Amino acid sequence: MTITPIRLGEALRGEGDREVRTVLADERRKLVLIALRAGAVLAAHHAIHPITIHCLEGQGELRVGEEVFPMSPGVVVPLDAHVVHEVEGKPTLVLLVTMFRDKK
Repeated sequence: MTITPIRLGEALRGEGDREVRTVLADERRKLVLIALRAGAVLAAHHAIHPITIHCLEGQGELRVGEEVFPMSPGVVVPLDAHVVHEVEGKPTLVLLVTMFRDKK
């Protein structure tokens, strides 16, 4: 087994108001680093697998239907598969999304 640490601070390039970078993808999981800057919005969407949304930096909002969840460093929100959600930086937000895939 080979272990390779992921350096999240080095993954983002600071490009534009919205940046999405996959930092790990294998058959069981996927980690995606997302930066929303200057009030950018990640429009309503859903994942086909269960996910967790972990706020690393900044402030923002996660909207699920009529519910609004304030996001700040250390907040983790688990969502089941197919739950429609939207995220907004207020003004800037950095998230780590972990997708849990079914074992093949």
